[in-house]
Amino acid sequence: MWKGWWGKAGTTQPDRADGAIGVTPPRKGPRERTAEDEALLDRIATAVVKWGMSVPAVFLLESSKPMSFVGSQFLHFLSPIVHSVLNAQELDRLAVMLERRDTMEVLILRIERFEEEAKKQ
Repeated sequence: MWKGWWGKAGTTQPDRADGAIGVTPPRKGPRERTAEDEALLDRIATAVVKWGMSVPAVFLLESSKPMSFVGSQFLHFLSPIVHSVLNAQELDRLAVMLERRDTMEVLILRIERFEEEAKKQ
């Protein structure tokens, strides 16, 4: 039962070539953003600018940057309820993207860029 965690049962000999006993491999971080992720961020930023909510959205995103991972886990927690109202795939994609710390900054920069483009037109 504990063989995988404590190494080989009844011995203190390393069970791997590098000498580690019972060490799990490092966990891979969140995946890189794909083209669909980029399109989703663009749609979110465009909607925020279209609704005239750029300033409150940037303020909210800037203040919640340190909590982005917690927010992503909260989205995973609420997904059974929210899936009945919103697109499930996009919500799940957003939750996975928020696990990366740089996603909030990318979204803020896109909102600001789209806001500047809207002011020029």
